[in-house]
Amino acid sequence: MKEWLKALRKSFFAGLIVVVPVAASVLILLWLFTWITDFLLPEALRQHFLTPLYRITVAVLFVMFTTFVGWITRMVAGRQLVAMTESFIKHVPLLNKTYGFMKDVSQTVLSGKKTMFQRVVLVEFPRPGVYSIGFVTGVTEGEVQTKTKNVVINVFVPTTPNPTSGFLLLVPQQQLIDLDMTVAEGLKMVISGGRVVPPSPTGTQQPLAPL
Repeated sequence: MKEWLKALRKSFFAGLIVVVPVAASVLILLWLFTWITDFLLPEALRQHFLTPLYRITVAVLFVMFTTFVGWITRMVAGRQLVAMTESFIKHVPLLNKTYGFMKDVSQTVLSGKKTMFQRVVLVEFPRPGVYSIGFVTGVTEGEVQTKTKNVVINVFVPTTPNPTSGFLLLVPQQQLIDLDMTVAEGLKMVISGGRVVPPSPTGTQQPLAPL
């Protein structure tokens, strides 16, 4: 019984790695479509009422579908099917732009695999005295590096809660503050809007000012 549950759990998480980037990419496009249609259609034509039973049914179907996808993915034929699906997505405009990033994010958060992000840093952005969470992608090369006095680092600052968009900052190395949190922890903090904050490795925390 335990082995069966363990295999089922592995299939579910394997399915998440496949389903999450696709679902997130589609949801972003659906959000854009909804925003445009909401603007064009009168309010009376876009009233939708979702009952609790409907939401529960959708959640159960999502878990079942994700587990099934994970079970298929772990097979050789399933891996080939996933490769074919990804190849198709790469040729779809807009969807191919979001899928790659969301796959990278989901693999980092769900499986702990290394991604294009090397480490998490604090950077003063969008103005001095205000800090943003950033992810180092490498050392700047080429013309930008040769025309600056200091070593410049590529830092990606994602937006919240949608990390597929953001800003590429070219920051002098000495202006970055390295953080001990992992890339997965940093992404969770960004996506949650600061609600999920990893604990400080020192175990100490500055007292909060009264609100």
